[in-house]
Amino acid sequence: MKYMVFAIMLVLSITANADSYESEIDLFFNLYKKGDINAAVDSIYRTNPYINSIPDQVKNVKTQLGAVEGLVGKMHSLERVDTYSVGKSLVHITYMGIYDRQPIRFEFQFFKTNDGWRVFSFSFDAEVFDKIELLASERAFKSK
Repeated sequence: MKYMVFAIMLVLSITANADSYESEIDLFFNLYKKGDINAAVDSIYRTNPYINSIPDQVKNVKTQLGAVEGLVGKMHSLERVDTYSVGKSLVHITYMGIYDRQPIRFEFQFFKTNDGWRVFSFSFDAEVFDKIELLASERAFKSK
């Protein structure tokens, strides 16, 4: 019985660890959609204690993210575009937010430590169409 409980706890901890970066992203977007920009940014960076050493950059991210809605309007939908894994310890997740004026790309990079997943990088930009144009051109000339 002891071994059964231990095995179940082990499986649950592995499952929780495996999905933790997704729950961090979900929390970020839930806070962001409510308009709580500072809490959203703090939530995504809380997984990495080394972020505390760059408070000016975190403040800049909060300011820029807070200005997005004023520039491109209200967010209407959010789509997960891609998840790219490198081995079992690094993941790059791309989301696209659809706003009144244009889409905004959100990118998250997480790496896995012994303590779980930590954010390595978070970014957002309006360069979605530049990337699509580049990929479409490559595809068009590759197939000919």
